Amino acid sequence: MNRYLEDFSILLRRQRRSLKISALMLADLLLLAMCSLLAYVLRVSEFSLPPVGTLSLYAAAPLLSVVSAHLFGVYETVSRSHSVQAEFRLIISQCVVSPVWAFYLLSVGTAGFPRSIVFIYLLLSILGMISLRRMIAWLLNIERSVTEKKERIPVLIFGAQREGVLLLNSLKRQSRYRPIGFADVDTSLIGRRIDGLRVHDGTHLEKLVAECRPAEVIIARKDLKRHERRHIVDRLLAHNITVKTLPDIDTLVNGDVNIGATRPVALEDLLGRDPVPPDRALMEKAIKGKVVLVTGAGGSIGSELVRQVCRNEPKQIVMVDSSEFALFEIHREIEAQRLDANSAPELTPILANVLDGDAMAAIIRDLGVKVVFHAAAYKHVRMVEENVAAGMRNNIWGTLNVAQAAMQWGVELFVLVSTDKAVRPSSVMGASKRVAEMVVQALARRRDCTTTFSIVRFGNVLGSTGSVVPLFNEQIARGGPVKVTHPEVTRYFMLIPEAAQLVIQASAMASKSEVYVLDMGEPIKILRLAKTMIELAGLTMRSAENPDGDIEVEFTGLRQGEKLFEELNIGDDVSQTAHPRIMRNNEVFLNWNSLKKELNALDEKLQKRTCPHEVKAMLMNMAMRGA
Repeated sequence: MNRYLEDFSILLRRQRRSLKISALMLADLLLLAMCSLLAYVLRVSEFSLPPVGTLSLYAAAPLLSVVSAHLFGVYETVSRSHSVQAEFRLIISQCVVSPVWAFYLLSVGTAGFPRSIVFIYLLLSILGMISLRRMIAWLLNIERSVTEKKERIPVLIFGAQREGVLLLNSLKRQSRYRPIGFADVDTSLIGRRIDGLRVHDGTHLEKLVAECRPAEVIIARKDLKRHERRHIVDRLLAHNITVKTLPDIDTLVNGDVNIGATRPVALEDLLGRDPVPPDRALMEKAIKGKVVLVTGAGGSIGSELVRQVCRNEPKQIVMVDSSEFALFEIHREIEAQRLDANSAPELTPILANVLDGDAMAAIIRDLGVKVVFHAAAYKHVRMVEENVAAGMRNNIWGTLNVAQAAMQWGVELFVLVSTDKAVRPSSVMGASKRVAEMVVQALARRRDCTTTFSIVRFGNVLGSTGSVVPLFNEQIARGGPVKVTHPEVTRYFMLIPEAAQLVIQASAMASKSEVYVLDMGEPIKILRLAKTMIELAGLTMRSAENPDGDIEVEFTGLRQGEKLFEELNIGDDVSQTAHPRIMRNNEVFLNWNSLKKELNALDEKLQKRTCPHEVKAMLMNMAMRGA
C-alpha cells in the first residue's frame, strides 16, 4: 500500500501547476456539493435528499464557494506545505460566502429551505476544504523508502527565536532535511515546544549531541557575539558535525529566512572579537570631496581601500598599480558599481611603479591629489627573503618616492599601510617595512613639511593573496598534507573590509607622524586554524589519536625570517583613541638627516650588488635601531 501511495505522490508532483489547480477546483466543487447535501441531512435529522424544487438553491453554495476562494487567492498554489496563512485566507473566503448565499436565497424565496443550513454549510465547507488540502499536502510529501532515496539529514536549529522558526518552516518544505529540535541559551525558551519540536539547553552541547544525534547544526541567532559563536562551533566540530549559519538577518530580503540562505561557517565567524561598525563621520572626514590616490590598488588591501574610499564620496579616485591585470580587475569592478550609482567619483587607473619617483610626482601634481593611501609593497616573507634587493627597493624607496612627491606637491594626508612584521623584525620584509615607517616618521618631523603623515599597522588579513588561508584551502583540496611551520606558531587575523575601514578611520585622526595600531583581538594558533579549516571542509585531521583521519598536518619548521609570534607595538607608550579598535603608539625615530645618510649607504651597497647577506645585515641593524 505504501508503495502505491509513493507512486501516486510522485505522479502528483510531476503534473503541471495549472492542471493541479484545475483538479483541486473540481475536487472542491464535488466536496462542497456533498457539504451542502450533508448540511440538509444534519438539519432535518434524517437521511434524505432535499425537495427537487430546492436543488438549485443548494447548488448555488458550491459555486459561490469556489468563486470566492479563487478571488481570495486560495488557488494561487498547490503546495506540499499548507500554511496557517493559506488556511486563514480560505476561512475568510468562505465566511464571505454565507451573507452572499443568504442574500441570494432571500431574493428568490426560501420556501422549503431551512435558513439555518447556511451556517451548517459554512462550518462543513471550511472543515472539508481544509481537510482536503491537508490530505493533498500529506500526499505530496510522501517520500520514497530509505533504500531508494537518501536518508533525510537530521538538523538541529541553534536559535529558537524568529529566525529559527522561519528557518524551520523552510526546512519542512525540503525533502532533504529532517528538523529534530531547537537549541538555545535563552532560559525563557528552554523546555518549550515550537511546532512540536523541543527547545533544548544550548549550554550543554555535548549532552545535546549525544541525545539528538544531529548530522548538521544551523546557527540561526543573529545576536550571538563572535566569541560565543566561535565557542559553539568549536564544540560542534569536535563531534564531526557540519555547522552552517545564517547571514545577518538584516541582509535577507523581506526577512526571507530559508535553507538556501544558509552557508557553511566561515573563518571570519571564528575570530575572537566582534567588529565595530565604522564611524561614518571618520570615514568621510579625510575623503569626502577630495582627490584620493591609492598605491598598490590591485592588491588585497589596496583594492579594499578603493572600495571603501569609493563609498565615502571622494571627488576622484586615482588607482596606481604595476600589475596590469590587478589594476584592470579593480577598475572594472568599481566602474560597474559607478554606473549603478546616482553620483560617483571619477576613476583614474594608472599603470606605474612606485620606484619611478618622477611618475609619482607627475601623478600627484597633475591630478591635484590631496590624500594618499600607500599600500604598494612586497609583503610575502619568503619571496622577499629570496629577493632582498627587490624587496628593499620596493618597500623602502617606493615609500620614499611617494612620500617625497606628496610633500613636494601639497598633499594634505599621507597614510602608510604597514604590518606587525615591522615590530622587532626578523625578516627582510619586516625590516624593510620598519625602515619605510622610519622614512615616514622622519619626513613628518622636517620643518618644511606641511603634509600630515600617518602610519597604520596591523597583522594578517583573512583571505589575502598568498596568505595562509587560501594556501591551506588548496592543500586540503589536494587531500593534504596541510603544512604548518611549527606547532606553537601564532598570528593575528582580521577581515580585509574591517582592516580597510579602520585604516581610513585612523587616517582621519592623524595629526603628525603617529603610528596607529589596529586591535586584532587575540592571536590564533596556526595549528588550530589548520584543524578548524579541515573540519569545516567536512574532514578530520589525521593524528596519533586519530590514525584514520582524512588530512595529515605536516610540520615543516620555521623558515628563515619567520617568528613564532608577532607583535603590534614598539615600546609601551600606547594610548587609546576615540575609536575602540584603534590605538596610538608613540615611538622613537631618527631625524631625517641621520636617516638619509643611512639610506644613502644602503643604496650604495645595493648599487654595487654587495653580497645579499651583508646588505641584509645592514638593513636589519638599521631597522632594529628604530624598533
